[in-house]
Amino acid sequence: MALTVQKITNKEHSPLLTASALVTRTPNLYQSRRQNRVLFIERESGSWLILDGDRLRHFLQVQRPMTVRDFINIQNGMTERQKEAFLLELYGHGMVEIGGKSYFHYEKMWKKPQQYPTFLCLHMTEKCNLACTYCQADSTPAGKAMPLQTAMKIVERLLTENPPETFTIDFHGGEPLLEYENMMKVIRHAKKVAETVGKKPVFMLQTNGTPLTPDRVKGLKEEGVYVGVSLDGPGEVHDKQRFTARGKGSFERVWGNAQRAMEMGLNTGFLAVIHDPRDYLTSYKWFRDQGFRSFRINYSSAIGRGPKELEFPAGREEAFARYWMDMVRDALDWTRKNNEHLNISDINNKINNLTTKNRPFMCYRSPCGVGNSVLGFGVDGGIFACEEMASLEYFRVGNIWDENTSIKQLVDTNPILQDLQRRTVDNIPKCSTCHLKRICSGGCTSKTFAKYGTVWRESPMCGFYLIAYEELMWMIHDNPDMVENLGFEGKLSPKFNQAKRVKKGTNTGQVDGEGNAPGELLIHGTDGSALDVFEMITS
Repeated sequence: MALTVQKITNKEHSPLLTASALVTRTPNLYQSRRQNRVLFIERESGSWLILDGDRLRHFLQVQRPMTVRDFINIQNGMTERQKEAFLLELYGHGMVEIGGKSYFHYEKMWKKPQQYPTFLCLHMTEKCNLACTYCQADSTPAGKAMPLQTAMKIVERLLTENPPETFTIDFHGGEPLLEYENMMKVIRHAKKVAETVGKKPVFMLQTNGTPLTPDRVKGLKEEGVYVGVSLDGPGEVHDKQRFTARGKGSFERVWGNAQRAMEMGLNTGFLAVIHDPRDYLTSYKWFRDQGFRSFRINYSSAIGRGPKELEFPAGREEAFARYWMDMVRDALDWTRKNNEHLNISDINNKINNLTTKNRPFMCYRSPCGVGNSVLGFGVDGGIFACEEMASLEYFRVGNIWDENTSIKQLVDTNPILQDLQRRTVDNIPKCSTCHLKRICSGGCTSKTFAKYGTVWRESPMCGFYLIAYEELMWMIHDNPDMVENLGFEGKLSPKFNQAKRVKKGTNTGQVDGEGNAPGELLIHGTDGSALDVFEMITS
């Protein structure tokens, strides 16, 4: 008997597909039943499949090894051709092994995607003119500023010692526009140095929006700086958490400044942070109805000022998952009715992890981007494993004024960075046995440390991911168009999520046995490959 279905391109697998080859069900598959359907997840490849009817009954009969011939001879309503195609589908999803081999090479699938950081974040100041309740940096009006010579030293060493040719230099705070003059001097100096060494830096900043005056907008536009504005949605949402030290809401000023900046042609993106999960729908709809098709909505975290000002009750993750899924469903309905794409982070990131084996975004892979994708720099020139860790001394890995070790050597040899690179889902006790470990990737290292005092724990929002990812699997299965409507549209450019609408078009991709795209055996969805230069835009 010869298999007559579409060939798998990987030649290594073709000889296995003979009538006498043994078909063995992959052990320890996760199962979740809903009425007459069952979701199966293979944890080591992060592959999943939902079966019902004859397909489910057929697969459930593979309780012991059987030959390909025996698999085809199982009697049900499927034709022989359909059974052959079904066997290849099971094989390509990691649900069965054929001839003692899995379709996936697990040892090759989850390698670290890059060695040296491409997102470098300078905390220009610890000062801020607002007193936002969830501020990760816990900034105050009395905070210190980074001396100009320190900032100059940082960019000089990054441009001459960090191997990547193209990378992003991001200005953060505190409120970086309070150091506008020095920041612009640093950008101009960096451009001159870059010309001499053949590097191509991209410049970004994250602002609360209140100091975004016309003169500053003009200067930022002239220098080609991409600007992220922290805006939580409409005034009734935004002003609950983002106000002055005297408690005055900042929405009117921020939104007015942002509108003017966009009218002046400044490349502007928006980041919202939600503390009350009921605000997901309100915030998302506001951005959408303002005409934006690309924006980011994060949940608040118990890091920095958050634990002092806000409550983080038990069971919070479940509530966030429920309201977040309400937002996803509404967004899908809207894209269908209006024939438009919505690029909402982190809906798109989660769809990417469910529909491809690519993990381009540093906060959505294991190990995360600490050291290998990102470095943060404090006002004193301190070097930190991640920009979110710049207020946590535990993650200080050096100082820019210590020139005995180059940036490259620091990344290659620093013991703290080496230890953080061992924080993978295989080494986190709860994650190591989780059916979602290759999909969730273990969550944010800094937020885990802030919550538990150790990096060797699961994400504080573990319950959110357990619910959201499984709900998304069922939803994608029933609504395959959501991959195109809410996933990534083709390959992202090395810019962050701008406020303008992205171009239409979907880049369909698949995976081969090593998790690479493209290939001919469809697992799910689109290829979300992209640079990760925007994924650390935080509040």
